[in-house]
Amino acid sequence: MPRVPRINPHVLGAIVLSSVLVLGAVRVLVFGDPLAGQMEQVLAIPAVSQSASLSGHLRIDKGHEADGGFVITTPHDEPVLDGVEDPGRAHHSVDDDNGSSRHAAAKATPTGPVPDKALTAPGPGGVLPVIAADGRRPADVYARPFNLPAKSPTIALIVGGLGLKEASTLAAINDLPPEVTLSFVPYTRDLQGWINRARAAGHEVMLELPMEPFDYPQNDPGPQTLLATVSAAENTRRLEWLLSRAWGYFAVTNYMGSKFTASETALAPVLRALRQRGVDFIYDGEARRSSLSSVADAEHLRWTTADRIIDTEPSSTAIDEQLLHLEAIAIQNGTALGAGFSWPITMERLKHWTDTVSSKGYVLAPASAVLSARKGSASIETPTSSDPQMVARAGH
Repeated sequence: MPRVPRINPHVLGAIVLSSVLVLGAVRVLVFGDPLAGQMEQVLAIPAVSQSASLSGHLRIDKGHEADGGFVITTPHDEPVLDGVEDPGRAHHSVDDDNGSSRHAAAKATPTGPVPDKALTAPGPGGVLPVIAADGRRPADVYARPFNLPAKSPTIALIVGGLGLKEASTLAAINDLPPEVTLSFVPYTRDLQGWINRARAAGHEVMLELPMEPFDYPQNDPGPQTLLATVSAAENTRRLEWLLSRAWGYFAVTNYMGSKFTASETALAPVLRALRQRGVDFIYDGEARRSSLSSVADAEHLRWTTADRIIDTEPSSTAIDEQLLHLEAIAIQNGTALGAGFSWPITMERLKHWTDTVSSKGYVLAPASAVLSARKGSASIETPTSSDPQMVARAGH
């Protein structure tokens, strides 16, 4: 009886695997790659992730970086964070009765507003703000026009941390009065889309600058954080990356920064650059050991500081108490400025408070109007913005 040759199982496995690969390649050549549309999303893995801490700050744990940026990005070369949604795309779907899926969110228009070329210069992430040849500053053009009453106590509110979560960002844009100033995280995906949406609803917007806290890097504001321990040239590079992420903001604010704002050496070139670019600065008042006052005044920067962070303790009772403090400050000083994070409880209490504030004799104003009032600007009596989008919404 002839002897049947014995086949090595490893060889047999290799033959089978090769056959599968060959058949797969033939299928791709004939029918196309069925995963082509998915691979782009598979590769768009977040390079960083974010989580909210109790104090209202975000901790960003960095992945591997190159030149201070992100290695793995979206097809538009924008950093991705967990939970970040793109307002220019459908955000979720709803099942119809027949089981099919339809988009439940509106799509962005093919073309949106464009920046005034006189107020921009090329930057590493888009366009940088500049003062126009005719003297117009982005801070004046992009501020919400507002007629500040001469005698009524005035209160301004800033809601920050926006762009990272769709629900809270939409709530701030749609549920809060347009006089409330909105502040966006620079790492937000489609930051410009969110800013456009906020300004179309009548809100003026700010951009948050991540700054070094005392417990850095355990508490890390992100890969482009302004640091007290690096050179002025490096901080300038980081600042330009942050500022060029979007346009349409009238001012910037700090995100963390207890250590950075305590360093006059680190602060001076950054605040000087903001003044030269015509961008105002509002400090949230997180750390009272700040060198901001002396440095900002020396650099002739238009700036102010918030009187209260209203949700350091994110509870209804604590937030309501801080809002009462703002009312008392407004009576005593004429103006008051509060800052808060976009916690659901903060949004809920602000919605309730803003619905009743005028009936109590207070004027709700954008942060830019309070800043102008504190700096003695004569321009606060009439709208100063030459931006058609903000002027059109000023009466809403």
